[in-house]
Amino acid sequence: MKSHHVLPSSPELRHLVQAYLLIDDDDPQESQRVSLPEHTAHLMFFVGRGWEIGPDGVVMPIVQASLSGLSLIPTRMVSSGPIRAVGVELYPWAARQLFGWSYPDPPLNLLDGAAGPHAQRAAQQIMAALTNRDTEAAMGGLNAWLLRLAAERGRIPGVGVQAAVQLYHSHGQHRMTDLADALNLSTRTLERQFQQEVGIGAKTLARLIRFELSSLRLRRTPDTPLAALAYDMGFSDQAHLTREFRALAGLTPGAFARLSELRNEHETVGDVFDVRMLPPLL
Repeated sequence: MKSHHVLPSSPELRHLVQAYLLIDDDDPQESQRVSLPEHTAHLMFFVGRGWEIGPDGVVMPIVQASLSGLSLIPTRMVSSGPIRAVGVELYPWAARQLFGWSYPDPPLNLLDGAAGPHAQRAAQQIMAALTNRDTEAAMGGLNAWLLRLAAERGRIPGVGVQAAVQLYHSHGQHRMTDLADALNLSTRTLERQFQQEVGIGAKTLARLIRFELSSLRLRRTPDTPLAALAYDMGFSDQAHLTREFRALAGLTPGAFARLSELRNEHETVGDVFDVRMLPPLL
């Protein structure tokens, strides 16, 4: 039995967490999937046999408890046998505030102490619950840990985070010049504050937001006209949309749509990015 759930964050964490993920797959057969670039960081806890295939073809076991994400390249993964996982999609400023991690830092292995002893103990407890097939305890422990971190390390949103929130709500289409004018700052000052507070440049984040929304729309409705999609997502034209898909997904949007149509014939597509999961306007 396969189960893949995307759950909204608790109200207290909506400004830091986009969504929770819960995966439970008892299928003993080998399966492969490709994870496309996304605009969030991932705090993941994984039990099972799985491997990640790097762009150079190097195969590495999936780290059981890690913080990663905001990549600009697709990631191939292979799993064999039953797997269970819980995770959190963190907004980039949350990964920076709570863990000191930002793009393009390498992934953090929480179990080896890379994020500190407190994170190591929390990860061990979450992994123990997952291993015992107690996903409710794993999710509860994960949420309680994030609430503690938010209380200890969370910060009042500065102008950089405020601009990032506006960028999410505009689906990556706000211009920095307009955001700077609204905040009564120079564009250069806002860009510097954005990088410092959010942990990623505004242009890179906007690019990831627009790409992920475009790919999710094609997954959900593969027959979407590409010219209309390019217009709705703020690309200059269809050729611009195609260039972004080639760069970030390794294939054209038309090819991605055809693959999505085949996939949709065999499973229900869930939309991870939902307006209810946007950070609250500050």
